[in-house]
Amino acid sequence: MSRFYSESYKWSLYEKYQSGFTLTEICEISGVTDKPLREWFRYFDLQHSKADSMILKEINRRSTQLSKQLEKTRAEVKLLQSELVLAEIPEFVRISCAQQLLERYGPNIVCRSLKIRKSNLYYHTLRKPTMTVYERHNQELRPAIREICGDGIKRLGAEKIRQQLISQGFSVSKRKVLELLREISPWMVPPQRKSEHPTDWQGNSTNILARQFSQPSPNMAWLSDITTIKTCSGKFYLCVVLDLFARRVIAARLSAREDTSLIRRTFQDAYYSRMPPKNLIFHSDQGGQYRSYEFRSLLLGHKVWQSFSTPGVPYDNAPMESFFASLKVEEIHRFHYTGICGLTASLRDYISFYNNKRPHTSIGGRTPAEAENEYFQRKSKVEASSCAL
Repeated sequence: MSRFYSESYKWSLYEKYQSGFTLTEICEISGVTDKPLREWFRYFDLQHSKADSMILKEINRRSTQLSKQLEKTRAEVKLLQSELVLAEIPEFVRISCAQQLLERYGPNIVCRSLKIRKSNLYYHTLRKPTMTVYERHNQELRPAIREICGDGIKRLGAEKIRQQLISQGFSVSKRKVLELLREISPWMVPPQRKSEHPTDWQGNSTNILARQFSQPSPNMAWLSDITTIKTCSGKFYLCVVLDLFARRVIAARLSAREDTSLIRRTFQDAYYSRMPPKNLIFHSDQGGQYRSYEFRSLLLGHKVWQSFSTPGVPYDNAPMESFFASLKVEEIHRFHYTGICGLTASLRDYISFYNNKRPHTSIGGRTPAEAENEYFQRKSKVEASSCAL
C-alpha cells in the first residue's frame, strides 16, 4: 500500500465506497487512480471479513484521536520551549529539574526537552562529589571572614583581611577574599582606591624629613595635616598628629574653624602626652597655619625642627595622606553625620580602632600599639641587661 496516504484517509475513502459512491466518483474526489483504490479496498475487505466492522471503526476513530492529540502536544511543547527560552536558564537549574524527571521519562526525552548534554546530566547525577575541594575551602573561609569583619566593624579591606587569614593558617589570595566578601554582603567591600605612581620631585631646603618614612624609634618624626569633613551642620576641620615610627595617631582635634589655634592645641596635646626628646622633626605641608609666626614660635620654644613638604607634592607627606584616605573610606563615607557630636564620637572610635586593632603593612602587619609595645619591651630588656653588666 502507498506510504503517501494515512490509514485514516484510506479508511474514509473506503467508507464512501461502502456508502454507495462509485470508484470513478472516488477517483475524482481524492485524485487517486483506480488501481491503488482497488488495492486499498481489497485490503479493507479482507480485514473486514476477519474482524467485526464496528471494532475496526472504533480502532480507526481512536487512531485519529491519538494523531490529533499528538499534534496538539507537539505544538504545546514547542510553545513552552519558546516561552521559557531555555538558553537563558542556567544549566544547573535545568539539571536539577531533570533529576526529578529521570525516573518517569528517562534520560533521552529529558535531555532532549531541556536541552542538556547527557554527559553533564550523568556527571551531576552519578559521579559529582557532594562538595569539591574549592567549595570546602570557601566554606571554611566564610565564617573566618565574618569574624574578622565583625571585629573590625566591616572597615578592613581585602588585603588586611587576607593578612589576618594567613596569620590564622589559611592560604588565600586577595582576589578570593574580594569574591567571598561580595558574596557575603556587597556593601562590606570598601571602594578600592586608585593607585598612583609619584613623580620624582625635588624637595626644597625646608624638607628636612626628605621622605624618610622609616624611623628607628618613636618620637623622632611627627607628621601633621588638616582635612575637611562635611556634615549636615556644615564643614568641620580635623587636625591629626601622627608618629612616623609606628604610624600611631598621638593627637587629634576637631574644630569648626581652620585656624592656627587648632594645630597649636593639637601639637600641645601630642607633646605633653609623649614628652619627646630634643631634635624632634615636625613635618607638614606649607599651609598658612603651619607657617604662622605663632606656631613656628611654639615649635622653636620646644626645640622642635620644622619640616615642610614641597608645594603641590602630597607624596612628601604620604603616610599622613594615607591615614586620611583610610579614615574617609573606612569610616567617614560609611555614615551620615548630622552634627559635631556624632562626628566626634565616630572619629574617637575609629582612631582607637586604628591604633589598637588595624594591622599596618609598613610595620609588618602589626597594629601601631603592638609595634610600639614591642619596641619599648626590647628597649627595657637591653637596659636591664646593661645594668646587670
